[in-house]
Amino acid sequence: MRNNTQIIYERLSRGEFLSVDSADSSIRHLYEDIEENLDDYTLYFKEIGLQLETGNGYFYFSRIGEGKQSIEQKLESFSKWLDYLDFLKCYNQSFTAGYQFRKSHLIEQISLDIELKEKASHLYKKYGTGSNTEIVNKLLQEMQSMKFAECINDQDETYKITSAFRYVEELVNMIQIANENEIPE
Repeated sequence: MRNNTQIIYERLSRGEFLSVDSADSSIRHLYEDIEENLDDYTLYFKEIGLQLETGNGYFYFSRIGEGKQSIEQKLESFSKWLDYLDFLKCYNQSFTAGYQFRKSHLIEQISLDIELKEKASHLYKKYGTGSNTEIVNKLLQEMQSMKFAECINDQDETYKITSAFRYVEELVNMIQIANENEIPE
């Protein structure tokens, strides 16, 4: 077991991602440690039933031999992220890893753009639509819990999108590629 194994396990087992471009130096350190010792970590986590996965600038866990219920839960969660991604790309097409924005600007844009407002109200409709501020706060909370976004300036509430956000984009691209490869009847 390597020095950071427990910390890495605790973060990734909660569904978080470790990104190379995190504003948090401790997360970047964990990412670099995995990158330098990938084989050791992969073997160790495989022994306890976890698959250490790597993407373009991020690491995360998947389970080996997941049951049907777990896959269904992931699909439900993924459909939620499809809506989030649709909303965020409507806000700005260049919304991807490295993108920075102010929370106040996002809230303002929802007020000004009818399509964005409709998409925002759709995000949390099963919980009842709240104010634009409540919607953005919920979205940012979820993005931060997954480590897809980090607050880089508390005073003006500026956020940065991390490399882990590519995970959602890559999943959507896989669906689009699969649909393009289907032959219409």
